[in-house]
Amino acid sequence: MEAEQQGLFSLCMIVRNEEAVLGRCLDSVRELMDEIIIVDTGSTDRTMTVAGWYTGKVFTYPWDEDFAAARNYSFEQATMPYVIWMDADELLAAPEAEKLAWLKQQLAQEQQGVDVIRMGTRLSPPPAQGDSALVPVHSEIRPRVVRRGHFCWQGRVHEELDIGAGTAMNTDIYIDHRPSAIHTERNLQILKRWITEEGKAEGKLLFHYANECFNARDYQAAEASYEQLLREPSGFRGEQITACLRLSECYRQKCEAELRLNSLLRSFGYGLPQPDVCCGIAGFFEERREWDNAIFWYLQAINRQTAGLGERPVSQAYYTWLPHVLVSRCFAAAREWQQAWQHNEQALAYLPGNQVLLGTRRQLQQVLEEGRSRSE
Repeated sequence: MEAEQQGLFSLCMIVRNEEAVLGRCLDSVRELMDEIIIVDTGSTDRTMTVAGWYTGKVFTYPWDEDFAAARNYSFEQATMPYVIWMDADELLAAPEAEKLAWLKQQLAQEQQGVDVIRMGTRLSPPPAQGDSALVPVHSEIRPRVVRRGHFCWQGRVHEELDIGAGTAMNTDIYIDHRPSAIHTERNLQILKRWITEEGKAEGKLLFHYANECFNARDYQAAEASYEQLLREPSGFRGEQITACLRLSECYRQKCEAELRLNSLLRSFGYGLPQPDVCCGIAGFFEERREWDNAIFWYLQAINRQTAGLGERPVSQAYYTWLPHVLVSRCFAAAREWQQAWQHNEQALAYLPGNQVLLGTRRQLQQVLEEGRSRSE
């Protein structure tokens, strides 16, 4: 237990104008951290004051539009065996903190065998997208804890930890990401400068640029970039599937139905269809009021839920309640009321108390009761 007595975790964060959320983040993890390092990249609010309430290790770093450089600097200040990173708009809920506390005990005894620890990130929608109970929450698996001095960050924006062949451990611990702002304009500025300096865009740089164009609703630029990405001889299959999905939305915006469907089917060349792909195809047929085709593909989405999330960011809703809600709607449109009711009930099992689904339950029950009365 010597490692536990000396300390195990250094929390390393880079921040800028995070006064409103930094305390929430640090309150959720402070008891589990043996060292907290905050690197400020140019705040004009009280971020550094808030940081000082939690740690004496507050540093400044001149911002040069390079997130990886700032994160690497924060890692360089760490002194504990393991470094864990978080953003200010993230937090560790109490049940997840208990899991991390248990993991910390295990690492203190067995740390020689683990270099990288992966955790999940649950991404809530930005405030501008509303707070409806039926809004999806995205989830992805990322390396969150690494052995100090062995790994570094790469990429000026949408940076990633290069873990190489490090011995990795997967966990069921999830960090909640609750963004307080949308940074599309900032990210596009950094990416455009990066592309200009590189003289070209390819691979992950091209993928990130296409995504930011998509987020900015510049569908023409996004379409061109995704098509270019898919023409590359090699690439990460998860990104290629995402490119196909977002291409289909670009074509939907342009009312190009055939290209929209072809983009979704094209994703099958990069891997077995996941629930979000199946729902995309089903949605195409639903808009055309082809209920049988729509129902078939929504049911395929439900069948594919057991495949697991994987590393490609996919809304958890597609793996739980959403396909049931959508296929219930199609069954109702096809006047197959019993099937509609059953899938609405399955959605309610995931979202008990949801007023939209409870209202649908009452409507479907009324239709079923009227049907039974007529048959009698």
